[in-house]
Formats: sequence, structure tokens, C-alpha cells
Amino acid sequence: MTEQHIVFIGGGPRTAMILERISANRSLLEDTTLHLHVVDPFPAGAGRIWREDQSPLLKLNSRAADVSMFTDDSVQCLGPARPGPALDQWVQLIRDGQLPDAPALLDTDPLLRAEVAHLAPGDFPTRRLQSCYLRWFFARVQASFTAPDTIEVHQDTAVDLLPGQRTHRVILASGKEILADQVVLVQGHLDVASDADERSVQLAAHAAGADHLGYIAPCYTNDIDFHELSAGTRALVSGLGLAFTDLFVLLFEGRGGRFEPTESGALEYIPSGQEPQLLVGSRRGVPYHSKISSSTSAPLTSAYLTEEAVIQLHQRYGELDFFAHIWPLIAKETGYFYYRELFSAHQEHVKGSWADFHAAYDSVSWYSPERASLVAKFVSPQHRLEFEQLEFPLPVPRPVRALADTQLDAMVRSHIEEDLRLRDSPDHSQFQALFFGLLRSFVTLPLVHELLSQEGRTQLASWWPGFFSFVDSGPPAHRLHELLALHRAGFIKFLGPETSFGFDAEQQLFSAQTLAGPIHAPWLIEARLPTTGISTSNDPLLVSLLRRGLITEEPGGSGKMHITSLRQVIGRDSKIYRWLFATGAGVGRFQAGAFSRPHSNSAPFADSDALARELLSAPKTMSGWELAGAIAEHHRSIA
Repeated sequence: MTEQHIVFIGGGPRTAMILERISANRSLLEDTTLHLHVVDPFPAGAGRIWREDQSPLLKLNSRAADVSMFTDDSVQCLGPARPGPALDQWVQLIRDGQLPDAPALLDTDPLLRAEVAHLAPGDFPTRRLQSCYLRWFFARVQASFTAPDTIEVHQDTAVDLLPGQRTHRVILASGKEILADQVVLVQGHLDVASDADERSVQLAAHAAGADHLGYIAPCYTNDIDFHELSAGTRALVSGLGLAFTDLFVLLFEGRGGRFEPTESGALEYIPSGQEPQLLVGSRRGVPYHSKISSSTSAPLTSAYLTEEAVIQLHQRYGELDFFAHIWPLIAKETGYFYYRELFSAHQEHVKGSWADFHAAYDSVSWYSPERASLVAKFVSPQHRLEFEQLEFPLPVPRPVRALADTQLDAMVRSHIEEDLRLRDSPDHSQFQALFFGLLRSFVTLPLVHELLSQEGRTQLASWWPGFFSFVDSGPPAHRLHELLALHRAGFIKFLGPETSFGFDAEQQLFSAQTLAGPIHAPWLIEARLPTTGISTSNDPLLVSLLRRGLITEEPGGSGKMHITSLRQVIGRDSKIYRWLFATGAGVGRFQAGAFSRPHSNSAPFADSDALARELLSAPKTMSGWELAGAIAEHHRSIA
């Protein structure tokens, strides 16, 4: 009997899902003992981002019912389904005493025990509870491999990879070496080298040169030590995305403040006395749109962004442009869901019948005068869907004129209040249809990637993730209610859109250039994740592989790793390393998340199944790679 050794560099949720798919497809590998190794300095299954050791205040921006690690019957893949509980069902099993292998931490930690006792399917769980779910899933996968197969976890850091003729050596920081037939790079979100961003280096140098200044560069908010940011300090904050949400949670509630409901239903912030004052701005000037609490009245079935439509475009134009060819289909598809729900559930906002509207809508393109005229005829002005207004919701006058800072502050506050009125209510289900329309497009885009030109892929990578996150991946509504409470209490001020940040050498303070003029403060916090790439990462393994030409950046300037459709790494001079695979956040091509909604045929499940089968089908001779290629083509894989 032969042996096959596969080493995974990175042990987060994506690796756990691939391992589960390897277990499910184990019968593909006959007369071979399988030895699997997982290398990660953080706990296997959860990894760094979802580790248990973080603030109990931080939450997912997904509901408990919308998080699953199990490949259910909805997933279109070659491997067998292995259904299991989504996060909310897992919690219910624990409450019912039907999960004998539940993590012990859920009994010993009073906060987690209380969360398990009260969590509902529609609630947003803490990241610590999600960590327990992920680690439980990994332990269950680990137990599914039986002798003589093995799966070994190394809580260590991979620092180098030395290729051989048939087997390769993975070098760990501890000095240990692991032999591998195949290696899968799954490092996830990367840190950047301290000197990678020249602007951050310069701003940090200003802060280091004066005792009264402080600067926090882009990083993962939970990893920041805020102890030097003292009570009462004014701090400029660049960014209003999810990193900012974590920031204000840690700086206010995390310092002992609390929120209490008032008779009007609004929240009041009760300070602890340890609060800084945050002056917050960004390009858009507003936070991500709130999660939605309504439900739709009709099922969602693709109407325009279909495989047939994309193939027809490809046959007509050849390689496709994202903005010219694909985005109009996404817009029309999402608009179809939005307007159908509006006609179905909110007839007071429309004129005429859905049948008449749909008949005309079906024959017009999204960016056409005919579509605009059609919508104007049938839909009241305040309920028309325009994606450009959705992406940049604040009305900035053109040409830009000076606005008072109080005007800008009030504009942002009013926008958040209106966003909550529309989204944190069961009375506006058209926005849930909008949400699902964009979500369906997100999971459909992997089918499109191979047909895009290089320019089209660059457009997709540079614009779509930010737009999708802003509209569909925002914080729970209660976080925005908390933000408004902090604003009313005077601890947060909004600077408005088109705000840029820097350092004023004359004032010796950090500065924010707003539409109302400059504002200064002794601190600047970049509330965003670092822009990472393999050439700017401080990951020792990637640094070594890049230096030796075993990995390269994909064309187009994304900075991400260049791989084939089989996920094999492409090195210098376009050399393909058939034994070296890569997937995850730092890798090129279009990537889905590491877990997703159950019963939705979500891309991460089929993608993990495809990669697992590729690994198990990996031939010992070069002539066998056509089989693996056929598997990838069948799955239309996204990595």
C-alpha cells in the first residue's frame, strides 16, 4: 500500500471544509494510506480570525441560521452530501442535550453558556461562539479519518518549503520538517510587512516623534492595543466599514459603557468615563447598509444572470468585460427581484400590474432610456432602484461647495436613520429582495470568471467586493442604533463623504480634509483592513516562495497569487507547480467565503469539494492531469 502526504498551510474554516470533503470523497483514493497535516499557529478549525481568544462583544454580521459548514443536498458537486447542523441548529442540539461532543468551554464559560441558552436563529452570534462551532466541526472531521489514515495538527508556523523530485519538505518555525507529496497554501487574510505601505510608514513616523500623537495603521481591529488612547482624546478615524464597527464596540462598550433603551425606543449610551472622541469620515461618508429584518414573498430564481445569457455574450464578444457585459446583467437581475417584490407586497408604491411591468422590463437593458422611462411610469420616485445612488447615498453638490461641518454631520446621521427605517423593519421587503439578488449574483460570478478578459477580471476584483460588502454585508441593525446613541452622546462626530486624511506639519497634528474644511486631532486611526498582496506580506513562507519564484502575482495588479483553474500555483516564467495548490483570501481568481448559508448551493461547498477531489485524484505521472482538469471543468470551480 502506498502513502500520500498532504500538508495544509493554514488551519481556518476553509481548510476544515476541504478536509471534510476529502473525508467524504475518500473512496477515490484506493490502496493508499492518507496522511494529512495542518499547520497553523492558531487553533485548527477557527484559525486566527475566528479564534476563541477575542472580545466577547464582537459578533458575526450573519445570523445564526445563515452559518453552516456542512455540504447539504442543495450543493451541486460530485462528492456525496454530508448534512449537518447550521450554527442555530447546533446550539439547539446543545440545549436539548443531544450533542455529546459539544465543546467543554460551553459549560465552563459563563458568557458562552448564557449565549447558548438564549440564542435564536435570527440572532447574530458572537465570534467566540462561532469559534466553538468551527472547532467542533474540525474535531468531527478529524475523527472521521480512521486508521491507517492520519490527520495531524501542528500549532506552528510554516517558514519555508523546499521542493524535491517527488516529495517536498515543509519547514516549521520550531525546526520540525514535514514531508509532503502535495502542499495547499490556505493562509487566509495576510498581515503586511511594516514597511509595505509608504504612507503608513510616514504617518507612524510622525506619531513616533511626538509624545502627544498616536497613529494606528490598517490592521485587524481585534489585534489592536488601545491602551494609549486615553479618555477624552480626539481621534480622527478613516473608514466606516466593518472594522469601524468593531472599533467603536471595543472603545466604548469594551471600556465599560453600556446602552439602555429609552421610552421612545431609541438607545441611550451610559458612559464609563473612559471614552475618547471619534471624528469619523470616509470616501462614501456613511457606514455599510444595515442588515435587513424583513422577508420576501416570492422565491428567487435566476432570470437574467444565467449561464445561457453569459455564454451568448461570450459567443458574441469573445472575452467579456465586467462593466460592459456582466454588471448590466447583475443590475437587471437584482432589479427584477426588487421590483417584483415591490409590486407583490407594496402595491401602494407602484402603478399598474406586475405583468405589464414585467413584460416591458424583460425586453430592455438596465442602462437604457427605455428602462428609465418604464420605471418612471410604474414606480413612485422614492422607491426606484438606482445602484449608483445606492453605492454613494449622500447628495454631494457638484461642483463641490463648502458645507458646514454641522451640515455634514447631520447628513450622515439622517442617512443612518433612514437606512434603519427601511431595513430594520418588516415593512420594506423589497430591500430583502435586493439583498438576495446581489447575493445570488455573488455566488453565480464564479461561473463567469473564466470568460472575462484580464481587464474584466481586474474590474471584478477591484470594484465588486467593495460594492457587495457595502450593500449586502453590513452590520446588524442594533450596531447602527448603538452608533447613533454614541453620536447623540457626543462621542462620535461624522465628517461626511470625500474625506481624506494626512498630517499637518505646521500644526503638528493629524488632519482630515472634509467638505467643510480641515479638522485636526492628535490621533489618527485607520479603521480598515490592510491592503495585502504576496509581495507586501510578512508571512515568512510566502516571502521565501516569492523570492525564489515559486509563486508570482496574478496579472492585473491585484497583488494576489497567480494560480490555474485547478488552483495550482503559477511561478516565475509561467511554470505551473502541479503539486502546489493555493486557495483563500490571498489568492487570485474569484473567491467565495469559507462558510455560507445552508440549503443555498453556495460556492464554498462546491469549491471545496472540487479541490478535495483534485487532491485525491492527483496522479503520480504528468499524463494523468487531464482527469483532474475534467473534474475542475465539471465543477466550474472558482479558485
